[in-house]
Amino acid sequence: MKKDTIAKIIYGICAVAFEAFMIYTEISCENSRVTDPKGTSIAIFGDSVIAYSQDETSVASYLSNYSDMEVTDLSFGGTTMAYTVEDSTLASDRNFLSMASIALAYSADDFALPRNYDSKAPATEYFEERERELEALDLKKTDIVIIEHCLNDYHCAVPIGNYDDTSVYTYLGALNRTVESIRKINPDIRIILVSPTEKWMPDGVNAADYDYGGGTLDDYVRVQREAASNLGVEYIYLYDLYNSVGYDYEGNEITGAEFTVDGTHPNVYGRELIAKTIAEYLAK
Repeated sequence: MKKDTIAKIIYGICAVAFEAFMIYTEISCENSRVTDPKGTSIAIFGDSVIAYSQDETSVASYLSNYSDMEVTDLSFGGTTMAYTVEDSTLASDRNFLSMASIALAYSADDFALPRNYDSKAPATEYFEERERELEALDLKKTDIVIIEHCLNDYHCAVPIGNYDDTSVYTYLGALNRTVESIRKINPDIRIILVSPTEKWMPDGVNAADYDYGGGTLDDYVRVQREAASNLGVEYIYLYDLYNSVGYDYEGNEITGAEFTVDGTHPNVYGRELIAKTIAEYLAK
């Protein structure tokens, strides 16, 4: 009788110990994606704010260096979140590489539309190789998706839409469908929206005060930020990033439009600042 009792006690202790070990192992595995940067993969989608450079001074390269994470750059200059109409300020054939179209391609596992893009336009020489990388990416094995799309929707006067919109021809509708599509593929993926940086027109007017027909850039950034909250995705606010003071390689102070090439696209100092800010957010 005593032997049976002792055996039951020993069995109970072993069972509790095993359960504790399994819980500890499960917690460790869940946290490993966050605590081990080297095991974390990022896919970054966006327009020419991200894609302006494709060398070691690109936003993606800097981000990989600062975060110690694997970063795949899937940004295409001149593209939007939503589909644009034919008379928009950007060629509507880039609809095939809009974020809404790319999300649809991942959902259907069919990249015929992105692959069909063919252009002789300047600054598109990297498109073909990047399309192959787009198709090769496995979202099921991706830890973090960063989406930087807003500026060209503003340029094209894409209708903002409303927060429960599902139309691919409105900014919010395309955003809603993109997030839904990505989550269906990988429910555990981290989705991070990134705001555009500040923009200055050729005459020096700030885009915060300029309306192409769909609203000012302030309007688009405001709804983007609110939509991120509504959708339960993370958000990095870069809109006031250039208000900071930096230094060029000669030690001269730079700020505002001095972080850009032309008032819109980030120069090497702007690209590094963008990447460093995103990396600091990811490290929190």
